[in-house]
Amino acid sequence: MRSTAEVKCGFSPDLHLFQVDGGYLAFDVNSGSLHRLDEVAWHLLQRLVCGGDWALARQEAARHFPPDVVDEAYRELQELQEGGQLLTKDQGWEAFAPGGELGLKALCLNIAHTCNLSCKYCFVPEQLRSGRDLMPPEVIRAALDFLIRETPYEFLTVDFFGGEPLLNLEGVKLAVDYALERGKEKKWKFTLTTNTSLLDDEALAFFRRHNISLVLSCDGRPEVHNRYRVTGSGAGTSSLVERRLKRFFETGGCREYYVRGTYTRSNLDFAEDVKYLARLGAGSISLEPVVAPADRPYALRYEDLDRLREEYFRLARLLREWEASGCRVSFYHFDFDLKGGPCVAKRLTGCGAGYQYLAVTPAGEIYPCHQFVGHPDYRLGDVREGITNPELRERFRRAHLYNKKPCRSCWARFLCGGGCHAQAALLQGDLYQPYPLSCELMRARLEAALYYMAQGQPGKGAEEAAAAS
Repeated sequence: MRSTAEVKCGFSPDLHLFQVDGGYLAFDVNSGSLHRLDEVAWHLLQRLVCGGDWALARQEAARHFPPDVVDEAYRELQELQEGGQLLTKDQGWEAFAPGGELGLKALCLNIAHTCNLSCKYCFVPEQLRSGRDLMPPEVIRAALDFLIRETPYEFLTVDFFGGEPLLNLEGVKLAVDYALERGKEKKWKFTLTTNTSLLDDEALAFFRRHNISLVLSCDGRPEVHNRYRVTGSGAGTSSLVERRLKRFFETGGCREYYVRGTYTRSNLDFAEDVKYLARLGAGSISLEPVVAPADRPYALRYEDLDRLREEYFRLARLLREWEASGCRVSFYHFDFDLKGGPCVAKRLTGCGAGYQYLAVTPAGEIYPCHQFVGHPDYRLGDVREGITNPELRERFRRAHLYNKKPCRSCWARFLCGGGCHAQAALLQGDLYQPYPLSCELMRARLEAALYYMAQGQPGKGAEEAAAAS
């Protein structure tokens, strides 16, 4: 069972207490430290949050536990506090403003707006998906010239997105070759997201030769995948995708990849889909909540939250069970580093959409990210002309978590970075107001991730986890 500590007299935005499976966990927000507590230490911290005074907390705890045990727990908590690992204070970044030094570092090239599938939950506007737009060579070159011209960085990223990027494989090849030639002094990272239906040996050979990271779309079990990921005629695509994935794994995969699925209200038991993907051979998996207006039948609802929280914790237990049997499967959202952590700017600004990360359409239009494409109010400029709407870019630059009121007191703020800009703007109607349901889901997922981390270090793994389910 899982529960979050309910402290009726208030809560601390700098200390998050929660219980899982009878254990007690404390996450120190400002230091990023995670602690497993005994019941006495847990009780002391709860009372401290209520009263704000150690003496009162110790006095209250002594009513329930032997005084010498309370004193020992108090000394241990004091040592953690003195060591900067517990009850640390917010560093006061309210006046933070990303400076010009945080320049452009990544482009998402919508290399093909067209797609050979017709996924029912796709966020790409229908008028874009139904066209035949492929990014032409002149736009590809202009986009990369724009990136090289505008960036202050040595390390650059290009994401190939769509639609279905493999419908323009020649454009992908051109972009990679041009970037490596035009930007010889740069260090390049390329990623490509594909529905895998066109992932043949020719494409794989090119991706492996250039160490291109792949995001391979599959929602999981056949009945789940076929519900929404269909062809234009409505036919399911699970059998084709399964064959492509098996071929990918059997031939060695690639150095960096993950299989990425979307879960909806139709499969709140998404841990079963992780099992399915692991049985196929996937060692790196991500399942994301669907992004959809509330009136869509597959959209997640507030009444689903308790079920989803429990499912994330069930997944955490499942992954640890696999590891105990020698099988290591990486779940994207459970693998992050609390000790090293991202830099301050990353913690405060999240993805950097709108100024560090931009999306380019086949016509050369620039948007803050791929989810804004097709929404003309969010057009930033053109790769030939550059940024023509600097006021909008500045709005995104300033959309860090201290300028988002709900984020300031959220315990997950430094792990989340302020939430998805596109969901805030397109679903909530305000770039500076995170979408509340997404916030609840994020906190549930992060609690499960912290629980997963508290269970110990990942084990040395085999390539598959089929036998451990």
